[in-house]
Amino acid sequence: MTSSATQGIAVAITGGAGGLGKAIANAFLEAGSNVAICDVNEGRLADTEKEWEQNSDRILVSKTDITDEAAVDEFIGSVVAKFGRLDLVVNNAGIIDNFDPIGTTTKASWDKVLGINLTGTFLTTKSAVNAMQNQFSPGGTIINIGSVASYRGVNGGLAYTVSKHGIVGMTRNTAGYYGDQGINCIALLLGGMDDTNLSDNFHAGINQEAIGRLHAVNPGYVAGKTGVALADVAKYCVFLADKGIAASSNGGLITFNKNWPCA
Repeated sequence: MTSSATQGIAVAITGGAGGLGKAIANAFLEAGSNVAICDVNEGRLADTEKEWEQNSDRILVSKTDITDEAAVDEFIGSVVAKFGRLDLVVNNAGIIDNFDPIGTTTKASWDKVLGINLTGTFLTTKSAVNAMQNQFSPGGTIINIGSVASYRGVNGGLAYTVSKHGIVGMTRNTAGYYGDQGINCIALLLGGMDDTNLSDNFHAGINQEAIGRLHAVNPGYVAGKTGVALADVAKYCVFLADKGIAASSNGGLITFNKNWPCA
């Protein structure tokens, strides 16, 4: 289903070759947008590019490490080069930790999770803001994928929790500085989801004691019942493509969690 808000706009999605990112990308394609995705998973990128080959003029697929500033700038530049501008970015790429609290969090784990979830979002947002400022008819929308761990303390380990709290600060600061330039920034604070790729790049064992603590302070999570549907998150991202909606939501932290944990 297309609308004037989504028809022909240029959308860039990080971590877009699988899980939530791909669901968002598909939703924008169906809405008539031009869609660029980046990811580090070469197999998924190849499969997605083949799946979308009938829309080759409306897609851009890039292997990009979002922790590499030069690579991010190259990706954003390629979006502008192909589609003429950049209208909307979804900072979706992310990984989860193994639920370790501070006493058992390794520096390697901290560096990896913060590097992808927070530094990667910073670099992509920085590059996107600069592109949106300098293009003809300046402006655009940035959607950051946050979490219930953006405002709760034990819905992830230390590194993941800090990274998602950081997303809130980045969203508010970006919204406050650039909203009057027509660049709006919004965070979706998502609850549990059953079909994401969050754990793909992290293979250490889960801290079972910490999982027990999570269960003790949260209502039970039931796969297939409590979790948020990827398609619903994707539809909400498309909804935020409307410039008026985005401006009205600028700086907003939108809880999207199917009331898990309970409000």
